[in-house]
Amino acid sequence: MRNITLIIIMLLAAITLKAQLTLNGEYRPRIDFDHGNKTLQSTQNQMFNLQTTQRARLGVFYKAEKYKFGLQIQDVRAWGSSPQLVSNDGFYTTVHQAWGEVLFTENIAVKLGRQELVYDDSRILGNVNWAQQARSHDLALIKYEKEGSFKLHFGLAVNQVQPKPYNTPKNYKSMQFVWFNKEFGNLKLSALVLNNGVEDVVLNDPGMKPMTTYSQIVGVRPVYKMGQFTFAGNFYYQMGKSTLTYNDKSDKKDYHLGVSAYNIRLEAAYKINDNLKATVGFEMLSGNSETDTTYESSKTNKAFSPLYGTNHKFNGWMDYFYVGNHGNTVGLNDMFVMLDYKKDKLLAGAHFHYFMANGDVLDQAEFANSGKITAMSSGLGMELDTYVGYKFDKNILFKAGVSAMFDSETLRVVKSPAAMGASNWSAWVMMVMKPTFLNGK
Repeated sequence: MRNITLIIIMLLAAITLKAQLTLNGEYRPRIDFDHGNKTLQSTQNQMFNLQTTQRARLGVFYKAEKYKFGLQIQDVRAWGSSPQLVSNDGFYTTVHQAWGEVLFTENIAVKLGRQELVYDDSRILGNVNWAQQARSHDLALIKYEKEGSFKLHFGLAVNQVQPKPYNTPKNYKSMQFVWFNKEFGNLKLSALVLNNGVEDVVLNDPGMKPMTTYSQIVGVRPVYKMGQFTFAGNFYYQMGKSTLTYNDKSDKKDYHLGVSAYNIRLEAAYKINDNLKATVGFEMLSGNSETDTTYESSKTNKAFSPLYGTNHKFNGWMDYFYVGNHGNTVGLNDMFVMLDYKKDKLLAGAHFHYFMANGDVLDQAEFANSGKITAMSSGLGMELDTYVGYKFDKNILFKAGVSAMFDSETLRVVKSPAAMGASNWSAWVMMVMKPTFLNGK
């Protein structure tokens, strides 16, 4: 009832202040066919899974001389997840964004509240738009932006300081970042420093007091345009502490692992003509070696974590890597080739990936038979992602895609030892409707 009341207030405000207010919506149903998405199927005859989900949004955004205001409500559900005669449907409806921004000067602003964070290519901070629920943050964002000069953003989130456990799942307890962006002719350069604090406990303390364990990411992203070519790269280093632990031989106590990990991405895109673009590249996310059994190695976590990025965008659309999985493992090397076509109302494309483990994968069969510690082939397999879309109207897009994973024995060991080489594929069909009811910009 509160949500309905709020929507009525928004509509009344839109009628009264339509010259200064934008009111828009979104309706996005998607049918997913899953036969090996995120993990390998165990048998060839295993039935595929079909599920229909949808996202409906209503957003109101107001701009005045000294401030801005944004409110976006969304309802995310799977078809059939609630009864036809529903008595309480509040679980599905949430506030995706609710923020206020004060414009102190022409160049300085402070944005407070629940908001999306989308920076650079979304590798570290992104809104995860593919997921129906998407991602938003509760924080204060201080912005300095001057046209023709540079942009500097400082984000600050502190979700709890009380001496009791912070129980919100998959969320940071404290997070701060600084982002810098400047153009030098054809070169765009961004730099990011992020401090991430997560809930933990004090080790070797019978009271198990709550604490915050911090890790940091520092890095840069250059993008250079030269004629029809665009060259881009990501160079990030991750350090600090992990919530994983090791036992010190000297005092027999447990300590947190140190973090020493990196992410390197290099890509080159060539615009063949006005409609067709080709992209080739390589990405490396460091990982842990399963064959390095030295004590010193056990004290450091070398697996890079992209934290709050839009991971579905990278490393294949079947989400085998870093989409709720593959953390603190052998890492990933990804060589890819992409073709994307767009003309008038039609769009289509095909993306090919060849995956390898960054760290050694232990040959478990050899170890079980002989006790020898040897590494398997680093090849994890290949993935092909294809899509096609048609823009029926400026506010309506129909889109569909099919993906296939051609796995290897090494991938089966990493993901699902019980898998027997079954075909692994996924497909989806989606409609995106984005009406703008009022545009007061």
